[in-house]
Amino acid sequence: MWHRSVEEQGFAIIPAVLADRDTSKLEQAFTSADVPRRKAGVRHALKYSAVAEIAHDERLLEIARRVLETGAVPFRATLFDKSPNSNWLVVWHQDTALPLCERHETPGWGPWSVKDCVLYAQCSSNRSCSGVGTPRRLGRLDSRQRAFAGAPWDS
Repeated sequence: MWHRSVEEQGFAIIPAVLADRDTSKLEQAFTSADVPRRKAGVRHALKYSAVAEIAHDERLLEIARRVLETGAVPFRATLFDKSPNSNWLVVWHQDTALPLCERHETPGWGPWSVKDCVLYAQCSSNRSCSGVGTPRRLGRLDSRQRAFAGAPWDS
């Protein structure tokens, strides 16, 4: 099962999590809406209803709960628009800058930054970031490629 892969490798590829109608809804949202795009894609995509709906979908939340072994709350969604016309190399890394509502000077958090008018803090220790995971969509938004990979924080 995919749980064993998460435990042994730190990630799992879970095929066919979303149905065709789900991926179609997302594709429509990003092609028909007035979504400001950068070269890399769209930041803060959780503010779009189609994305928020999928992020709060019980199928994805259940996967997150099983991986994190705790409650799961979607807090960020980013669309990376990689295509032959817009592509770049990204070396393996772990995102540790997290969006926050307000600034509190707390050990394990900082330095602070602002991206697109949203406050971020760097999570500088595994203890501070335990319980943070990132589900990633692999491939294009089409019915032939609907796999997700989950990468929990290494503790």
